[in-house]
Amino acid sequence: MPTTNPPKARAGLRSVIRRSKPEDIATIRSWLEVEEAAGVQGNFLCNWSVITRAHEDQELLVYIDGKTGLPVAFQLGRLLQSGILQVKQDFRGRGIGKKMVAYCVNLARRKGEDLLVIQCKPSSSIQFWQRVGFTVIPESDPPNKAYRILERRHVLPAIGTSVEAVIRFYPEERKWHDACPALLQVTASGKELPGGVIQLDRRVSFHEDAYPLARDVVVEAEVDGVRRFIDKAKYRELQQRGVTRCRNGWFIDQIRLEERR
Repeated sequence: MPTTNPPKARAGLRSVIRRSKPEDIATIRSWLEVEEAAGVQGNFLCNWSVITRAHEDQELLVYIDGKTGLPVAFQLGRLLQSGILQVKQDFRGRGIGKKMVAYCVNLARRKGEDLLVIQCKPSSSIQFWQRVGFTVIPESDPPNKAYRILERRHVLPAIGTSVEAVIRFYPEERKWHDACPALLQVTASGKELPGGVIQLDRRVSFHEDAYPLARDVVVEAEVDGVRRFIDKAKYRELQQRGVTRCRNGWFIDQIRLEERR
């Protein structure tokens, strides 16, 4: 493969994260091949077709070293689906991986995404993903999947009556077994506003990948000790009452006390 001449060192320039350019791909391929030959752990040369496809789809992020002007790390999937994050071996231990994760987290927040999911591959990367806030899902398929929920807070309005809401998420069995325990229970403060809407002080999220046995998850909303609804999240009535579908699960920002007509 033809080699490209590296640009001259650029003193004083900052490292940046950006979308990949054609010249980045040749450089990344070159150091992946060198590391593959050297037996460096966690090399993703075997996924080259996936990497190039992400580049063509403008979904490949690269970390450009400020001194050399060359890509020394790349990421695809943006933490919204299983992807790849690799840092060039001689640049590891400098916090570059954490910066790539922080960049993707900020992107997700701006796009309104709250549930992040990745696969810890190789398994030696598990400790890294745990340090940046991910929780490994036990007995996941594929193995070593992990998730992170981005907390989203809401400022409650000055008007309205203060209430306390409890949201519970159950496995599908809750439809026919009342004693079925909740998989997740979240308590949130809220304000009941004119029109029968309760604004919660936080987004309550349920990550389906974290609870693979939930199947058709059942959601219950209780306000000041009074049950307001309980049914499958996928049903139209619950979506009219505030249960909202997202990429990796469900969330609730508001509880509507009655179904909208």
